[in-house]
Amino acid sequence: MQLEMTIDESLEKAIDDWDFLEETIAKKFSTFRSVGSNIYGVRRRAVDSAAGITDMKKGDMSVVYELGPDGPVGHAFRTNNFHVIASGTPHHLPHSFGYWHINDMEELAVKFAGKDGDLGYSLLIMRRPTGSEGESFAWYCEDCLTLLYELRLRTGELGLGEFWRGEVQAVTTFNADAKLRTCPECGLVNAKTYPWNTSKDTPELALARREGYGSSIERRYKPTAS
Repeated sequence: MQLEMTIDESLEKAIDDWDFLEETIAKKFSTFRSVGSNIYGVRRRAVDSAAGITDMKKGDMSVVYELGPDGPVGHAFRTNNFHVIASGTPHHLPHSFGYWHINDMEELAVKFAGKDGDLGYSLLIMRRPTGSEGESFAWYCEDCLTLLYELRLRTGELGLGEFWRGEVQAVTTFNADAKLRTCPECGLVNAKTYPWNTSKDTPELALARREGYGSSIERRYKPTAS
């Protein structure tokens, strides 16, 4: 499920209204930060209406895949558009994080192009989970979409740090167990995976980020026009 809204006002006005896009402030949100009742993530990326979204370390970030009743659907991000990922929707951004993220919170993503050739901004905003609310890391077979492994996180109780701890645990577990990566339905041995943060990449994780889990889905399911 998706929802998109176009920003009618100019980019300059939007940025002026959102002070955390200022360079010195944006850096503080580069790996997500909880402020008040929300969580924010701000990253500098090349944002172009024609060329798409490019991260200097991860590569092409233009398409997010959401898993629905009819299988994966790719949604191409558009400049100055809000894209909302509904709560409970498995979603995967190839080369950025090598799993399907399932969040009890809705996630709002928006991409702003930079001015005069500068890097643009990639924002992600969500409500901070509370109580029993949380999220999951999940892997589905790339061939038949059978659920292989899922780790549920109690981020509402334990805070944002639980996300990073759980990600390391889930990625390590999935990569270390070939039996876990082998689909019980079709027999496919799924590729190894990788975390969100490139600073954690070993040579094996860097290889997985380029051509590991999700690559087959990226080839088979072309993005829909927004």
